[in-house]
Amino acid sequence: MALATAASSCNSDETWGTDPQDLSGTAVTAFSLKADNSVLNNLDSVYFSIDLVDCLIFNASPLPFDTKIDAIAVSISSDACSVAELYVNGDEEKEASVVNYLTSPDEKIDFSNGPVRLHLVSADGQHERDYQISLNVAKESSDSLYWDELQAGSLFGVASMKRAKTVKTGDNALMLSLSATGKAGISKFIPATKTGGGNWGPTIVEPVFSRNGVAVDAASFLDVESFTATENGDLYVIDKDGTLYRSTDNGSNFAMVDNNWESVTAPYRDAVLGVKDNAGSLTLAAYPPSAWPQGGATMPADFPVAGTSGAAVFDSKWATNPQIVITGGKTTGGNFTGATWAFDGKKWAKVSDRLTAATGYAMAKYIVAETDTTTWRVTQREVLIAFGGQGEKNVSEVWISRDMGVNWQKGSSLLQLPEYIPFTTGASLLVFDKTLDAGSSVTPLAVKPITSWDCPYLYMFGGYDSNGNIRDTYWSGVVNHLKLKPLQ
Repeated sequence: MALATAASSCNSDETWGTDPQDLSGTAVTAFSLKADNSVLNNLDSVYFSIDLVDCLIFNASPLPFDTKIDAIAVSISSDACSVAELYVNGDEEKEASVVNYLTSPDEKIDFSNGPVRLHLVSADGQHERDYQISLNVAKESSDSLYWDELQAGSLFGVASMKRAKTVKTGDNALMLSLSATGKAGISKFIPATKTGGGNWGPTIVEPVFSRNGVAVDAASFLDVESFTATENGDLYVIDKDGTLYRSTDNGSNFAMVDNNWESVTAPYRDAVLGVKDNAGSLTLAAYPPSAWPQGGATMPADFPVAGTSGAAVFDSKWATNPQIVITGGKTTGGNFTGATWAFDGKKWAKVSDRLTAATGYAMAKYIVAETDTTTWRVTQREVLIAFGGQGEKNVSEVWISRDMGVNWQKGSSLLQLPEYIPFTTGASLLVFDKTLDAGSSVTPLAVKPITSWDCPYLYMFGGYDSNGNIRDTYWSGVVNHLKLKPLQ
């Protein structure tokens, strides 16, 4: 009795949805497109799913944007049938038509007016079935990095803003701005939860600076480019005298914690890395010093001390500590550099010198989508993305590195910035993870269906034009493929 009860439970409609159907000689066992290089290389490699329950045949991964699908031959494998007809929709210029697949298997089908109906009749003529064949084409280039003009906005900083830098703190961003008269302010940006864009907080905090507990007027002397946030939310900035200040309250108060800093290079976990002047000798340093016991080594002559990119953090299965990379900048000799430097928790090392020598690169770790032109499936890759360097010439192209800075290649045309974004150098390039959802009901399956997924958005804040004038705008962008519901 117990076994009977268990068997009844395991085969209930509630668990399996529907009982197995008797297809009675009308099952489609395989479907593909026939090769035609005039339409698309490797067209016959496009993968199709066949749903025998709901009679659906479709390619879940769409064909590339703008693929012409008005004349494509198909290959169908099925049970032995007496009738196999394809009903093709018409439009204002072309009438609907019927193709007899049994007698004309090579005839080209027009899928441009919507799904095609496949009508099958079993060999004995007793059963018939209709399938809907959908040939999906991407409505936009899924590989492309899209910057939405409607999701752009203005910076919210102090009046007569002259300099600004934005850093990520948790799920939000903080921007330090400095006016032409030396007034400093910190404003908060809150990204939208499911799209690009966002909103600025209603107020601008005027930070208070102190040395040894005594308030000082340090705002007008700040090196805004040194503004840095660590993983625990602490904020750091130095002034022109090399005093290092730290804030633990989101920028309301900054207290002196160290001195003799030449530059702040990057955050590392809950510390900042940079260069200090040690009795006339420049040395590599960290604050707090305990974050890098090996610090204090003489700075290499070609190490950048100004104009470096933001830092990108990544983990490696070959290292116990996270690693960070920076690129570009200027050396103490005033020379531009295109080198990429990495720090692994113990030492700095130059990993490449492949980018155009320049300062002000906007760089971040991001995900791009690339289409395999053999299978026409889109894959995601984690890369470094960099642009906006300014040296002997402007670097307006987008460059990517698939090996975390060891090699750099010019990105494809789909990753380049649009013409409506003017050349900008020294911008803050940040990434915010967002959770998108399907927005529709999903039928439960044996595997839990995907109803939401992570989608990282790029944000570019501020920066400067070629003459050093501030760009009072922010932009948000995303690779189109990342907005699509993942295949399951």
